[in-house]
Amino acid sequence: MENCKTNKVTEMTKKDGKSNSRGEKCLAKFTAANGNVYGSLTLDIRKAGDYSQPLPVAVRVCHAGQKAFLRLGKSYTMEEWLALCDYEKSGRRIQLAERNDMKNLMDRVELMANQLISENNFSLRKLQGRFQGKKDDDSTIITVWDSYIQSKVNEGKAGSARCSKDVRNRFVKDLGTDVSFADINRDFILKWVKIMKKNELSTTTIAIALRSLRTIINMCVANGLMKGDTKEMFKDTGYNKAQSRKHEFLDVATMRKLYDFWKADEAKDKDGNEQFLGREKYAIFRDLGLFLFMYLGDGQNLADTLRLTYDELYYATHGKQLRFLRHKTRERNESASEVIFPVTPEIQQILNRYGNVPKLGRRVFPIMNELITPEQEIWVIQRYNRYIREHMAKVAKLLDMEQTPSPTWARHSFATNLNNSGVVPYKYISDSMGHSGGGDITSNYIGAYPLVKMLEYNHYLLNEKPKEVAPIVDKKALLEMLKGLSEEERMELMANLSD
Repeated sequence: MENCKTNKVTEMTKKDGKSNSRGEKCLAKFTAANGNVYGSLTLDIRKAGDYSQPLPVAVRVCHAGQKAFLRLGKSYTMEEWLALCDYEKSGRRIQLAERNDMKNLMDRVELMANQLISENNFSLRKLQGRFQGKKDDDSTIITVWDSYIQSKVNEGKAGSARCSKDVRNRFVKDLGTDVSFADINRDFILKWVKIMKKNELSTTTIAIALRSLRTIINMCVANGLMKGDTKEMFKDTGYNKAQSRKHEFLDVATMRKLYDFWKADEAKDKDGNEQFLGREKYAIFRDLGLFLFMYLGDGQNLADTLRLTYDELYYATHGKQLRFLRHKTRERNESASEVIFPVTPEIQQILNRYGNVPKLGRRVFPIMNELITPEQEIWVIQRYNRYIREHMAKVAKLLDMEQTPSPTWARHSFATNLNNSGVVPYKYISDSMGHSGGGDITSNYIGAYPLVKMLEYNHYLLNEKPKEVAPIVDKKALLEMLKGLSEEERMELMANLSD
């Protein structure tokens, strides 16, 4: 019967010797995550008689030889619909908002289908139920949360999955698993905030937990499992609050003190007695070296340090530069997360002591194997984060430091110290940290700066600006830099120093 109707449509829509095929009557399509569920945005012609009359728009979902039509509440004649499809195919902006509204509704159906698939609970009947706002008897906020976590694992986003899982576990610990969708409102969220504050969680940690919960609630609302406006639900709950970290940095003098201590490779107290021996000494100085590498390497975080590889750029610059894509932001904006940093003499000394022998594609540090899974990577990163915190506490105590830095202080210190130098442009600092959001591609890369300029600016990470003269590098540091530069780069450096 449907084929007969299709033939009628084809006859009606012949123009200039050309006819519209069945596929051209779909405004948009999707294939669900498992590759076995297909959807198309089309007209529901099952009960149509006269094609000149308005027909309902629906998302036709196909699975295992069966079909379901999820109507969107809009209607068009066949002629109007074919015109919309032609506009979509040609990219013309005619009735664009109208088309986008319908495609957004189809995207919602795709989201619901993927949600059911991730729960191992897909059927056309269940999809129709969710689309119509019917609650699944076996769905809870915890099952939705678990499916979200699994979807992140499937996408290779182990860090996001681990963070969401930690928040989910805290939610269960504080509020239990017997939470109905009807329970969740602003008072419920404020109750959880009160519990977290009682447990002495920081403002930042609470804000992270609330952001994670809001993501899950938005999924529940989109899937028709609950009703509510998350903007109102999370208003004044601490959702956007975070504690200031402006105090979490070490100044240049302190960083120089740490570097000199690391370089001496001795851990002696005021009486000259060695404080650390054997494995403990090696581990402490290794982790101090990693902290310094993160600081000197443009304020990278530990995850990027442990994932860092000797790539083509390292060899193209004869070992003078390294490059990485910030793992934290690469999924959101890959073009703005690339960082190229100079291998300064201090960085090279750290590599000489702890780095792998350079080989294309090999990790720079022999800490994290290239073949481990994303989940194992997260475990290694978290373990070394703990090691660095513990070992930096011992170093801080030995050196009578007032502050006890954690790995994140390396990044904050990089930005603060270059900014406080008064001579390093803000754009260089922003680009170096992978923060650039410029429209043109070149502006997104710190590699746009010549090596000589990188060395000049990064010099201020361990050396304070002379008070009365223009910024220059000291003689010893300059000689170390010159050893690794080409003749052309030496001439450019000398020209800059003489300005």
